[in-house]
Amino acid sequence: MTALAAGAECPPRRYAHTSVQLFRFSAVSWNAHRIHYDAAYAATEGFPDAVVQSTLHGEMLTRHALEWAGPGARLESVAWRNVATAVAGERLTWAATVSSVEGARVRLDARILKADGSECVTGTVEVTRAG
Repeated sequence: MTALAAGAECPPRRYAHTSVQLFRFSAVSWNAHRIHYDAAYAATEGFPDAVVQSTLHGEMLTRHALEWAGPGARLESVAWRNVATAVAGERLTWAATVSSVEGARVRLDARILKADGSECVTGTVEVTRAG
């Protein structure tokens, strides 16, 4: 396992959610609010497209942290705050900085950034890396 220190930057992960992903995530999470899967309806509420679910942002914080941590990594905790809205097709970037290391347990200050660099989501993810 590579030695880590607080302040280390994780490689960024870039992605965009499709309207199909938003529809499917709404279905599996029992989220029936139309702004998450119906772009025309979302427009009536002032959004340019279907809105990314807050829980999907949390899932992305977690997914990318676990991918970064490597095979066998275990999620210990995740917490996040949505600070801006993201919509289908919008380019997003997961970024994280190691904030603490205690043995195999690593705490990341994670964020999801919009294309202009502004924060969409901020949070922390704690993982235990496999030996």
